[in-house]
Amino acid sequence: MIRSLRLLGLLAASTCLIPAVILIPGSALAQDAGSIVSGAGNSGGGSSKAPVSFTANQVNYDKTGNIITATGHVHAVQNGQTLNADKVTIDRTTGIVTADGNVALTQPSGETVYSNHAVLSKGMKNALMDGMAARLADNARIIANGARRTGGQVDVLGKVVYSACDLCKTDPREAPTWQIKATSATRDLQHKMIEFTNPRLEFHGIPVFYFPFLTEPDPSVKRQTGFLIPSIGVSSRLGFFYAQPYFVTLGKSADITLTPIIAAKQGPALKADYRQAFNDGKLDINLSGGKTDGSFGNSEFANGVYDLNDDWRAGFSYNHASNPNYLDDFSILPNAAYLASDVFIEGFSPGAYARLDAQTYQGLVVSVNQTELPIVAPYGQYHFVSDQDAIGGQFRVDTSVFNVFRNVGTSTRRVAAVPGYSVPFMLPGGITGTAKLELVAAGYEASHLYQQPNFSTENSASTARAQPYGAVYMAWPFIRPAGKYGSQLIEPEVQLVASPNAGISQNDRIPNEDSLDLEFSDMNLFDLNRYPGIDRLEGGSHVDYALHAAWYLPGGASLDGLIGQSYRFHKDEDYLPESGLTGNVSDFVARATVAPTPWFNLNTRARLSHDTLGVKMFDSTASVGVPALSFSGGYLYTSTDPYSLYDTASTTGNVTIDPPAAYFIARKEVTANISSTHNGWSLAAGVQRDLQSGQFDEANFSAGWSNDCFGASLIYVQRFTSFNLDTGNTLVLLQLTFKTLGNVGFNAL
Repeated sequence: MIRSLRLLGLLAASTCLIPAVILIPGSALAQDAGSIVSGAGNSGGGSSKAPVSFTANQVNYDKTGNIITATGHVHAVQNGQTLNADKVTIDRTTGIVTADGNVALTQPSGETVYSNHAVLSKGMKNALMDGMAARLADNARIIANGARRTGGQVDVLGKVVYSACDLCKTDPREAPTWQIKATSATRDLQHKMIEFTNPRLEFHGIPVFYFPFLTEPDPSVKRQTGFLIPSIGVSSRLGFFYAQPYFVTLGKSADITLTPIIAAKQGPALKADYRQAFNDGKLDINLSGGKTDGSFGNSEFANGVYDLNDDWRAGFSYNHASNPNYLDDFSILPNAAYLASDVFIEGFSPGAYARLDAQTYQGLVVSVNQTELPIVAPYGQYHFVSDQDAIGGQFRVDTSVFNVFRNVGTSTRRVAAVPGYSVPFMLPGGITGTAKLELVAAGYEASHLYQQPNFSTENSASTARAQPYGAVYMAWPFIRPAGKYGSQLIEPEVQLVASPNAGISQNDRIPNEDSLDLEFSDMNLFDLNRYPGIDRLEGGSHVDYALHAAWYLPGGASLDGLIGQSYRFHKDEDYLPESGLTGNVSDFVARATVAPTPWFNLNTRARLSHDTLGVKMFDSTASVGVPALSFSGGYLYTSTDPYSLYDTASTTGNVTIDPPAAYFIARKEVTANISSTHNGWSLAAGVQRDLQSGQFDEANFSAGWSNDCFGASLIYVQRFTSFNLDTGNTLVLLQLTFKTLGNVGFNAL
């Protein structure tokens, strides 16, 4: 929702108080009609002589004065205006209608106002009301001592109170969480705007802000031209700053937000955010420019998508910035290491997906060399999965073609197809299984293989290979009912994979674009190829086996675990050291999920040395507690650091054989968090620490409170690590949210 609010001349808070006002409850529509009378006159819309149709418990007609008096559940309609009251007097000579007691006047749009006493004329489109109240969208209410309506389009109100808060159930006279009080207000029913004169904002009855003039769209309005809530704050880079967004509607399907930023140390700057929706797509364009560090900085972000038909759509994204300091200073996209842009077309059909795109990247930090970033054009994909055949089998194929170009680094052209077929089966004794066949075929042409990320001994190469796989997976589940304690499961699993030995002889001639990282765990224990892509393949025959056990308790609680291993019939030197796959026997992989109660949960994954049972990888997260008070934490350990790979050439020219020394430095990280939520209050705090370096990475704290109409939040984040050669960063953000009005924020960086 985008709504506007006009503020002119923020002044000191007023100390004047006015009594609290209680909303008048609306009366029910008539349920019992004593008689029906229709007045004579013209039938034209808006005419004061248009027919008045009404129902009431009792009707008196004074022929001498030509006056009709209706009492008891009166329901009258004229020109689409509906009037409900305890008593209604109609002067047929003057066309004036007087209503008393639980008066409710409803517009043709459904808008209803309530009053104690009302005098109506001009076909009930003009009205004078004593004690007026109206319930608006989003639970908003506006009440006044008196009101004058003109033409059914404009209400002028006196002594006004506006709020979107519920009244206290035990004491309705108690001031709500927040309210706006004004000497007068004008409601434009046609353009759905509310203009307050001399308004002041009160919080629990205490004045906190005074505005000489304020314009607020009706809460039912989703988009309205006008000023939005400003942003005020302090930044170490900007100093004191003020940002004032202005929202402009450009028809029913387009709008733009213009935000000038004035700061003490940098700027000025201007942001422009344009949005447009089409019948078959959308377009977003965000532009900005301003002075930073004595020079002009700018950024351009744009994205769009368009549905060509029911099966195909096209789209693009373009992201560019002059420098990362500009993005950080004005909080456009802080701490971004790179920007990606692309253009694509993709299609969907039952069981099939196709996509063709092109991608470029812009580096933003000193650790990313722009000349080493790739340009991918084109990149085509096609994926297909068939329906099950007569024996339950399914055929699938994944195909791709791409061209990766680097100014400095390996440039690669690849075409690949991976067809496969699988069929489930069941053996006596409850053994279930799946038989699989798969072929990985790819052709390559590459240049500058001796540069990153391959660092091969070759300069260029053209080659192709095909690797077939055949596998049979079987599981034998044993389930035992445990009565009131649920059920228990023990399930041995085994898989036999047959494939020719791949070896590493071709790796110097095959560029690696999609298999730069390998983490052996329970998640890929039963994969035919444990690499994340196909540029590196696992060959040779091997057996994978695991024992899966679980205890399913009543109420959704459970204990679940697995431990497994793989045995290879020959050693493969293709794997990285410490990967757990270099020998005939792999490391043990395990997982455990412990959730015995709704207030405790533990998830753990581990890899253990098959020789010493020493921990090679351990990743665990746990949470304990209830919303009123809960704790969570995590611990990550890996014996190697994969992020150090592929940055520089190794001594042998191949990082697969001889990774850099930094690869063997262990990673140790721990996180701890605490949170509490109670009666609208929320508190949270957390830290992240690098145990290897003995330093904190980040600390954060947040506190908030909210109810039906108001929210306040305070966020503090301290980053200790360096980003783009800085020395860390501190963020403090205070935000106040007023329902139907918007957000007020203050932040410090």
